[in-house]
Amino acid sequence: MRGIKTPNLTPGAMNLELDYMNRLLGTDFSRDEVKSLLGKMRYGVEFFESDRNRVKVLVPAYRTDVLHPIDLVEDIAIAYGYDTFEPELLDSHTIGGKDRLEKFSDSIREVMIGAGFQEVMTLTLTNENDLFLRMNVKPENTVVAENPVSQEHGIARTWLLPSLMKILENNKNREYPQTIFEIGECITAEGKNNKRLSGVVTHAKTNFSEIKSITAGILDSAGVKYEIKNYAHKSFIEGRCGTFGFGFFGEIHPQVLENFGLETPVCGFEIDADELFKTIG
Repeated sequence: MRGIKTPNLTPGAMNLELDYMNRLLGTDFSRDEVKSLLGKMRYGVEFFESDRNRVKVLVPAYRTDVLHPIDLVEDIAIAYGYDTFEPELLDSHTIGGKDRLEKFSDSIREVMIGAGFQEVMTLTLTNENDLFLRMNVKPENTVVAENPVSQEHGIARTWLLPSLMKILENNKNREYPQTIFEIGECITAEGKNNKRLSGVVTHAKTNFSEIKSITAGILDSAGVKYEIKNYAHKSFIEGRCGTFGFGFFGEIHPQVLENFGLETPVCGFEIDADELFKTIG
């Protein structure tokens, strides 16, 4: 009958190399064994006469989750039985451990927690409005996601302070004081990873002196030499912002507080953790 549409149930085709599969699974399956195992998972298998190391796998139309040869390898392992594989000892006898930068990051976390801060973890992807405009600064070049999940998560963050301000915005109904920090990855406009440390303090009496003493305590605990100078930054009140070369701190500008719907004063700091680590060697 004309006009009747039916689903296209033609199986897809995917080539699977036996060497690749056996290397990943640590097995020595033959073509016939592979055909039998894939048959248990409702695949069809055709052999190549001229190539005994490769088989053509017919993927059922309903298996939309099969995208790459590794998906076939996984189904072969399932059909064979995970409990059937015999465990082997690793050839390497080295002991894993954290690199020096991560150990340094852990020591910074201890300092921050000791100072009464609570650690948070925020998303690396953000948007131009939160990263720049609401922070009262002009937009800069950033790494842009080619296919973002949403407009709220389309660019990579270049600094952490905006993410912490957004947390304060979401916690307006919580009691004060609130003291939070984050040490995490940012991405420069050139696409390089950059570990940074940032923290904010908010309560009715917070001021420049408080955030200066907190920042100085972090630098002193790291054992670095520094000199604090005046600094002009649009996110902070003019005359109440300082820098030490690889970071800055101060009282958040009232316009920024208004942009985030905050009614309580906020002080914050941001440190380039990579540069701090280089400074201490």
